[in-house]
Amino acid sequence: MTYEFTRAALGIASKDLRTEFRRSYELISIFAFSFGSILISKFAFGIASAPSPEVAAALLWLILFFTSILTFTTSFMREADLGTLGGLKTLPCSPMAILTGKIIYGIALLLFVECILIPSTVIFLSIPVGTQLPSLLLVCILGAICLAFAGSFISGLVMFSEGKTLLLSFLLIPVCIPALLSAVVATKKVLEGYAIWDIPELRLLLAFLLVITAVMTLTFRSVLEE
Repeated sequence: MTYEFTRAALGIASKDLRTEFRRSYELISIFAFSFGSILISKFAFGIASAPSPEVAAALLWLILFFTSILTFTTSFMREADLGTLGGLKTLPCSPMAILTGKIIYGIALLLFVECILIPSTVIFLSIPVGTQLPSLLLVCILGAICLAFAGSFISGLVMFSEGKTLLLSFLLIPVCIPALLSAVVATKKVLEGYAIWDIPELRLLLAFLLVITAVMTLTFRSVLEE
């Protein structure tokens, strides 16, 4: 059962990633938004000045959050728009395997964005990272996983709604506020030189993952079937 679950989830994620990279204009729009936000911020703070750790952390997560909204509009919503959701339902796997595949797809895409967004933010905004880079990467990876869990689940909830794109944004903001606030504070502390074990907000991110996983496990079967 575990092997079949993993195989189905990885197959769905692989299919979505291949589709995403074939539709390159969607990736280009995501990166254009990210780079545009960084450049605007650079001119807002001044060419020679660097933002404070608080501002840099908030800016990084705001860009990543709104980028994630662009990512999750292509998760379950694309299946509903193209009429391929029925094919997903007929797969010999559980609804949770389908959701897990979408989560893996969201995590992979957000990590791909972070590979470009984080270096660009550090370089263009002159943020002194130094030896704190591994800690910064850990916080960003854990925060991206939280966003992927919440975003994939909410994308499944609203996929049949009329204004699903707008509804996704409205629902994602309140649901992700605990994870976003924790990620911003953790990033600020990393930039201020805190050791990773001195950042309790990481435990809050893990708690958020546990809560959202419990909610998904209890409700997603009904969401997909109805």
